[in-house]
Amino acid sequence: MQKKIRLLSLLVLVSMSVPASLGWAAEDPKKQAELLEKIEKLERQINELTALKLQRQALPVKREQCMKAVGVESYCTCVVEKLPARVDYKQFVHILLTPAAELGYDKMATEQKQDVDATLVAWAKCVDYKGPQGSGIIETIMQRDTLF
Repeated sequence: MQKKIRLLSLLVLVSMSVPASLGWAAEDPKKQAELLEKIEKLERQINELTALKLQRQALPVKREQCMKAVGVESYCTCVVEKLPARVDYKQFVHILLTPAAELGYDKMATEQKQDVDATLVAWAKCVDYKGPQGSGIIETIMQRDTLF
């Protein structure tokens, strides 16, 4: 019986405090907006830190994959640091060697397209690619479905 009384007292207390807290929020929308803004900012910071942590954890694996395939330390270091967190070295090579239509680029979600674009940018920034003399290599690359 005593437990029932305590439980009932607790329920009454909670039912009285919830409307009071809702009333506080309704009375001061400016404070509520500031609090929501701070919460959103913290959530963004947490997401950014989580992404950075994941990227740093993936760097050794990506580097090892690149070194096994290419064996050029400066190139691998550059590519690995510039690749999006969700793209490993195997995917990097696949993206580079597969024509856009075959990749299904047009049907990809925005996030996937951004990863593909960032992958191509990483390649362009890190590789020392020399095409045929007088070919306007940059223009040629930009007109192709694939970089190779």
